[in-house]
Amino acid sequence: MSPSTHDEAVLSSGAGGNSRPPRGYVPVLVGDDDEEEVERFFVHVNLINEPYIIQLLEMAAEEFGYSQQGVLRIPCTVQHFRNTVDEIIYNSDD
Repeated sequence: MSPSTHDEAVLSSGAGGNSRPPRGYVPVLVGDDDEEEVERFFVHVNLINEPYIIQLLEMAAEEFGYSQQGVLRIPCTVQHFRNTVDEIIYNSDD
Protein backbone atom coordinates (compact mmCIF):
# COMPACT_ATOMS: atom_id res chain seq x y z
CA MET A 1 0.00 0.00 0.00
CA SER A 2 1.36 3.38 -0.95
CA PRO A 3 -0.37 6.25 0.85
CA SER A 4 -2.04 8.64 -1.56
CA THR A 5 -3.67 11.06 0.87
CA HIS A 6 -2.59 12.87 4.00
CA ASP A 7 -5.03 10.77 6.04
CA GLU A 8 -3.44 7.54 4.77
CA ALA A 9 0.15 8.77 5.11
CA VAL A 10 -0.07 10.13 8.64
CA LEU A 11 -2.61 9.33 11.31
CA SER A 12 -2.98 11.41 14.44
CA SER A 13 -3.08 9.16 17.46
CA GLY A 14 -5.29 11.65 19.29
CA ALA A 15 -5.13 11.90 23.05
CA GLY A 16 -4.56 8.18 23.56
CA GLY A 17 -0.81 8.08 24.17
CA ASN A 18 -0.81 4.34 24.83
CA SER A 19 -2.46 3.29 21.57
CA ARG A 20 -0.43 1.01 19.34
CA PRO A 21 0.29 2.00 15.75
CA PRO A 22 -1.62 0.21 13.02
CA ARG A 23 0.33 -2.27 10.95
CA GLY A 24 2.68 -0.47 8.56
CA TYR A 25 2.96 2.71 10.66
CA VAL A 26 5.68 4.09 12.96
CA PRO A 27 4.84 6.28 15.97
CA VAL A 28 6.55 9.69 16.21
CA LEU A 29 6.20 12.66 18.56
CA VAL A 30 6.22 16.00 16.79
CA GLY A 31 6.85 19.33 18.49
CA ASP A 32 9.69 21.65 19.33
CA ASP A 33 10.88 23.08 22.63
CA ASP A 34 9.48 26.54 21.83
CA GLU A 35 6.01 25.12 21.27
CA GLU A 36 3.84 23.72 24.03
CA GLU A 37 1.96 21.53 21.59
CA VAL A 38 3.42 18.07 21.08
CA GLU A 39 1.37 15.65 19.03
CA ARG A 40 1.79 11.95 18.44
CA PHE A 41 1.43 10.70 14.88
CA PHE A 42 1.61 7.36 13.14
CA VAL A 43 3.66 7.71 9.94
CA HIS A 44 3.26 5.19 7.13
CA VAL A 45 6.54 3.33 6.60
CA ASN A 46 6.57 4.28 2.89
CA LEU A 47 7.16 7.90 3.93
CA ILE A 48 10.33 7.14 5.89
CA ASN A 49 12.50 7.18 2.74
CA GLU A 50 11.04 10.43 1.42
CA PRO A 51 13.69 13.21 1.24
CA TYR A 52 11.56 15.66 3.27
CA ILE A 53 11.08 13.10 6.06
CA ILE A 54 14.78 12.20 5.96
CA GLN A 55 15.57 15.90 6.56
CA LEU A 56 13.30 15.89 9.61
CA LEU A 57 14.94 12.69 10.89
CA GLU A 58 18.37 14.27 10.43
CA MET A 59 17.19 17.26 12.49
CA ALA A 60 16.09 14.81 15.19
CA ALA A 61 19.49 13.08 15.12
CA GLU A 62 21.30 16.43 15.43
CA GLU A 63 19.21 17.48 18.40
CA PHE A 64 18.72 14.19 20.25
CA GLY A 65 21.41 11.87 18.85
CA TYR A 66 20.95 8.50 17.22
CA SER A 67 20.00 6.64 20.38
CA GLN A 68 16.68 8.14 21.33
CA GLN A 69 14.82 6.04 23.84
CA GLY A 70 11.12 5.33 23.34
CA VAL A 71 9.06 7.01 20.63
CA LEU A 72 11.03 8.92 17.99
CA ARG A 73 10.76 12.67 18.49
CA ILE A 74 10.89 15.12 15.58
CA PRO A 75 11.87 18.65 16.66
CA CYS A 76 9.69 20.85 14.47
CA THR A 77 6.31 22.47 14.86
CA VAL A 78 3.25 20.33 14.29
CA GLN A 79 2.22 22.66 11.46
CA HIS A 80 5.62 22.28 9.74
CA PHE A 81 5.29 18.50 9.98
CA ARG A 82 1.79 18.58 8.50
CA ASN A 83 2.97 20.87 5.68
CA THR A 84 5.87 18.51 4.95
CA VAL A 85 3.55 15.53 4.65
CA ASP A 86 1.18 17.52 2.46
CA GLU A 87 4.10 18.46 0.17
CA ILE A 88 5.10 14.80 -0.15
CA ILE A 89 1.54 13.79 -1.05
CA TYR A 90 1.19 16.71 -3.49
CA ASN A 91 4.46 15.82 -5.23
CA SER A 92 3.56 12.14 -5.46
CA ASP A 93 0.52 13.02 -7.57
CA ASP A 94 2.79 14.16 -10.44
